[in-house]
Parts: sequence; structure tokens; C-alpha cells
Amino acid sequence: MTDNQKKELKLLCFVNWMVARKFDDDFGVRDLDSLKSVVNLPGNGSLTCFLGERLSNRKDLYSQLGWFVYYMISGEPFISKNRSVVLLMLIWALNYYRLEFDVEALTDFIIMLDPLKQGNSDISLWLSNNCR
Repeated sequence: MTDNQKKELKLLCFVNWMVARKFDDDFGVRDLDSLKSVVNLPGNGSLTCFLGERLSNRKDLYSQLGWFVYYMISGEPFISKNRSVVLLMLIWALNYYRLEFDVEALTDFIIMLDPLKQGNSDISLWLSNNCR
């Protein structure tokens, strides 16, 4: 694992801990391999959008976010609050990149998302159409 991937794992674990603690729920990693797949982009890349790095274009941002959402929801790496962590991280990233989006529509999309029917490219497309 790269140093960036290790930082991203720590960040996601911390966010899961915060969210689970806030809602008085169980926290912790259920499947470490699944969590590692969330931060391991093809070519051994990482989710640099969560480390504060400004990406050169929105296509890369939507691609990284689509990857993140798909693997977080399909793999369910944490004991609880996987979709809450996804939503919190998405809202942070979209605000950081100063994109306009409807929080309710984003929330509905994450709640209703079925990773068996929608792949990461479908998720990236939805984000590019609804977050500008």
C-alpha cells in the first residue's frame, strides 16, 4: 500500500468512528480487504480527492468518487454506517470542489443505490449529471 492509501484508510476509519459514535452504533472494520479495495484505484492509484489534492479535471473527480461509492457500498467494509460514511465523504468532497448539488437528491441516490445493478461508471455518470 502507498502512503496515500494508508492515510485514506485512517481517514475512513476515523469518519466511521465519528458517525457511529454520533448515532450510538457499533464501529469498526468488518472486512479489511474490502476496505483496502476502496482506496486502491487501478494502477495502484488512490483517492487523492479526499486528501485535499486538487484534481486537474472533473472527470477524474467523478471517477474517483464513483469508485469510492461503489466499493464502499458493495463491500460494506465497516460493521455499520457504511452509507452514512459515503454520504458524509461525498458532501465534504463536493463542497471542497465547490460543486453545486442537491443534498436530498444525493441522499436518496445513496440510499437507493444497488451495486448489483449499478457499477462505478454508472455512479460516476450520475454524479457528473447532478453535481456541477
